[in-house]
Amino acid sequence: MADLKINLTDLELLQSRLDAALLQIESDVANTGDLQSAVGHPALSGAIEGFTHSWNKHRLDIRDNLTWLKDSLDKIGDSFVDADTELASALAPPPKAQAKSSAA
Repeated sequence: MADLKINLTDLELLQSRLDAALLQIESDVANTGDLQSAVGHPALSGAIEGFTHSWNKHRLDIRDNLTWLKDSLDKIGDSFVDADTELASALAPPPKAQAKSSAA
């Protein structure tokens, strides 16, 4: 049987990166509003608004998929920690028998 090894540090790093990606997607809406104000040209601002509007559906799909992936990784990590703890406790040596006193 092959050994199953999960590097929890790598799993936590991936979860952290997914958090960062989710934050970026959430702040993307505010960033496009700032960009519209900064360009100063009405036609260009309108193009940015049109793109933002049509992109919102895709942005929400990506956000939902990233959220699902992050939640799945949370469950996987928790499951492996629980299984590892349970298996480790099953491997604990049995309690030592008390030595009989040598009373004569």
